[in-house]
Amino acid sequence: MNRELAAQKIRACLESRIARLLECQPSDLSHLRIGTLVHTIFLLRGDSEELGGFNTSMKALLDLLGYEVVWDTEKPKNEAQTPTVIN
Repeated sequence: MNRELAAQKIRACLESRIARLLECQPSDLSHLRIGTLVHTIFLLRGDSEELGGFNTSMKALLDLLGYEVVWDTEKPKNEAQTPTVIN
């Protein structure tokens, strides 16, 4: 799978959804990272049942596209794979 092509298609889908919710055109939106677009969708519509779970959605994006493409950066070398819970 071509990750860059997949990222372009996912970005277009996310931008279209956000633009519909905000009643504007996708071109009116600032260029945001794909990860930020997902966060914004959940901010705007996360309380409805039309979206899947946030963690599942982000995990799927990271698995499909990789950290670098989703966040438009390089993955930190010391980043843990799973968050540590401190009680």
